[in-house]
Amino acid sequence: MKQNAWDLAVILFGLFLISFALNAFLAPHKIVPGGVSGLAIVLESVTHIKKSIIMGLFNIPIFIIGLLTLGKKFVLNTALGAFLVPILVELTSSITPFTHDILLSSLLGGVFTGVGVGMLLSKQSSVGGTDTIAKIICKYAHKPVGKVMMSLDMSIVILTCFVFGIEKALYGMVTVYLIGRVTDIYIKGFTDSKSVFIISDKTEEINDLILTKLHGGTTKIEARGGYTDDKRDILMCLVTNTELVKLKRIVREVDVNALVLIQNSYEAYGKGFGAA
Repeated sequence: MKQNAWDLAVILFGLFLISFALNAFLAPHKIVPGGVSGLAIVLESVTHIKKSIIMGLFNIPIFIIGLLTLGKKFVLNTALGAFLVPILVELTSSITPFTHDILLSSLLGGVFTGVGVGMLLSKQSSVGGTDTIAKIICKYAHKPVGKVMMSLDMSIVILTCFVFGIEKALYGMVTVYLIGRVTDIYIKGFTDSKSVFIISDKTEEINDLILTKLHGGTTKIEARGGYTDDKRDILMCLVTNTELVKLKRIVREVDVNALVLIQNSYEAYGKGFGAA
């Protein structure tokens, strides 16, 4: 029950941040952040229909697509976002722009929106716009959500240069890029750990130095050479970015011919890496 209440609070605050950013930073300067909100800014200037109404109308077919392709929890939370965002956009429409500097507005608008979108996606929610479409694409294409969203939104921003001009479109591209990056950072976390695999003829020496100098844990994986069919152990360990520099130095000191494979581990928890 407490978890459901917390999830709902995160979703509501994320929706507020998106609506706040739209009215406080983006819409006053005709900065198009892509997605339904970006199209709403363009169509409002052309048709003089409130962007909150336009967003509500666009969200209906997108919600139906989500209903047909995504899970039950995501659809329910998407319904919350799809219907609440137009209301929150209308409620925050009277907010006075925080700054008249268009570059600062594009940067702050991107950061606030990215955090809001990240909060929603972390709870399997959506505002019913391109983030829903991105989630559908990622389900089948296995691509990072932020990058897919950025591609979709960039396409919309490029189209809007015919309405507001190239300069505004360029500011919109900056905002879209920031939204994608901040979304990924929010979901993955600020600190990336590294998974390191070490293949060497001096595995035991390297292992001893990792245990004594880094005070870290290692795992030995039994393997066979593809050409020689010789048995050997591959060392696997999880280190922070700071420890990676020390680890590379240790390996070089023991075996300059060692093969070291390094991969990003965007989330690590357990012993020595915090809680899930």
